[in-house]
Amino acid sequence: MAFTLHNHFANLGSDFYSVVNPEPLQEPALVHINHRLADDINAETLVAEPEQLLAWGSGAALMPNSEPLAMNYSGHQFGVFNPDIGDGRGLLLGEWQDKQGTLWDLHLKGAGKTPYSRFGDGRAVLRSSLREHLIGEALHALSVPTSRSLCLVASQEQVVREQFETAACIIRVCKSHIRFGSFEQFFHRQQYSQLHTLADYTVSRYLPDLDSRANPYEALLQMAVDGTANMLAHWQAVGFCHGVMNTDNMSIIGDSFDFGPYAFLDDYNPTYICNKTDQQGRYAFHRQPNIGLWNLNALALALSPLLDTDTIKACLMRYEPKLTGTYYRLMARKMGFAEGSSAEQRQDLINRWLALLAEQKLDYHQSFRQLARLHNKEPLNEPLQRLFDTDKGKHWLADYMNVCQNDRLKDKQRVEQMNTTNPLYVARNHLLQQAISSAESGHYDELERLMNVLAQPFCHQQGMEPYTEPPPDNQKGIALSCSS
Repeated sequence: MAFTLHNHFANLGSDFYSVVNPEPLQEPALVHINHRLADDINAETLVAEPEQLLAWGSGAALMPNSEPLAMNYSGHQFGVFNPDIGDGRGLLLGEWQDKQGTLWDLHLKGAGKTPYSRFGDGRAVLRSSLREHLIGEALHALSVPTSRSLCLVASQEQVVREQFETAACIIRVCKSHIRFGSFEQFFHRQQYSQLHTLADYTVSRYLPDLDSRANPYEALLQMAVDGTANMLAHWQAVGFCHGVMNTDNMSIIGDSFDFGPYAFLDDYNPTYICNKTDQQGRYAFHRQPNIGLWNLNALALALSPLLDTDTIKACLMRYEPKLTGTYYRLMARKMGFAEGSSAEQRQDLINRWLALLAEQKLDYHQSFRQLARLHNKEPLNEPLQRLFDTDKGKHWLADYMNVCQNDRLKDKQRVEQMNTTNPLYVARNHLLQQAISSAESGHYDELERLMNVLAQPFCHQQGMEPYTEPPPDNQKGIALSCSS
């Protein structure tokens, strides 16, 4: 093949990883190729020959110049520090460079045992691999910063979780696999030389245009703060629950990362917990922004040998205004407000709207799409009409329409803005489960169909009307297992 991978992270040395070759999957099958991602990163060469991609994606062969390695890191898991985590089932294969010169990490998830597997088998199962393959595209299409997956490989290899399942792999693609926990490891081991090396590498890789007069470590922490705030604002606006916001699952550049029992909201329930092992609700939907800041404090502590206290405090102070500013800007677009209308008035209407959705137990995504129909003088669905028949609903609607009438958007512009911001199609758990059930029976048409639907979430797609519907009541608000 006419390409070669880069291995810049491998140059850091053995304190940062262990060299491991993947264990090939038994009886592998290439079940899906993400051509959209390949196009986006100019990686058509990687997917041009399916048989070769199957060999790479199953661990049976290495890409040219690949130096696979399992990264070493620590982290806080549900608030408790674990000094020994690391890549227990995934390998960084190398870095792909696109035509613009951007480096993309290629990571084989489900690659087999590593020194960090502990008592695990180093495998990922088809269920979780399919979910990760889909969610990257769903979030990307919603403009949420995220990792993505280049391909999904299934197999006949049996692994044990709550029951027997089959093993699978994905090739995960993102700009960075460096985590908050990568820095925590060296801080808590008092390995300050390695901490310094990792910080220097991160700055050179992700802040190449940094002014030579700037403090590089301050810029590193600012990047993490701003990226995390931006990511969390997008999660809250699109109604996405990550489920496992441990510091080892937090990307240093602020990409959505390491998906486990994630979910999108159905009915608007701010206290929704999507992870059934999260008994205390630490990662409930409404707590995600605060956990983002908690995790940044853990990162800041890890960087404290490189920064003084005042600088750290100043960096962390950026988080809340960045998050709230981005969140309300995104929500204003969802509501159909013109830029420049009264921020205070808009925030009040947004907060009251969400309170009404929670009180009436209305679907988060459909309610915004229905709200756009008001401006086209179209009939509303029964749940929203019922809401606007209440005293609170009538009062809110009058205030909302008054703001809309006084800003500069015409109704046609407002509807277009709302319908290109609020998705028709969302990666709801009941839809994902349909694709999983079909895949576990050896049929992948539903995976392909759902991938195509989620990649174009705002536009009506002929014959795909069932995918716009919320789940039945007995399938709403389901909590999922971390097991994968």
